[in-house]
Amino acid sequence: DEEIRIDFATLQKFILSVRDGMPNNPYHNWVHIIDVTQMAFSLAKVSGLWDQMCGQHRLALLIAALCHDIEHPGVSASYLQKSQSRLAVWFDNDLGLLEKHHSVRAFELLACKNLRLLETLPTDERVALRHLVRDAILATDMSRHAAYMAEIE
Repeated sequence: DEEIRIDFATLQKFILSVRDGMPNNPYHNWVHIIDVTQMAFSLAKVSGLWDQMCGQHRLALLIAALCHDIEHPGVSASYLQKSQSRLAVWFDNDLGLLEKHHSVRAFELLACKNLRLLETLPTDERVALRHLVRDAILATDMSRHAAYMAEIE
């Protein structure tokens, strides 16, 4: 499997843009993002999974970890639904409305002119990577946690 080549300056701009998109909430903040990203990498590495992953899956894991809570408002989806917030209206009170927002923001950043992190990938690989990132971010919806745990057990 070929490694994915990414320009360091572009990667740095992308990471800083994610940081700039994080409000200063007590929990869902930049420190949380870095903690989750570092933990995702460490677990993949220590478990041996990292060495079994292709470059595309490695990159998807790290992008999803970085973006999984981007622009988190600091309140629950339930609160957003009950208050008929802008996000609840946009996503029609769907389950996972926060995760859908995080996913959309990740793709908006990835598409920014000066942040074209994935521009070196062929279109089919870029589309596949976007699906992996989206699915990973959507999987962080805590309303689905019990179902995931039941599936594992």
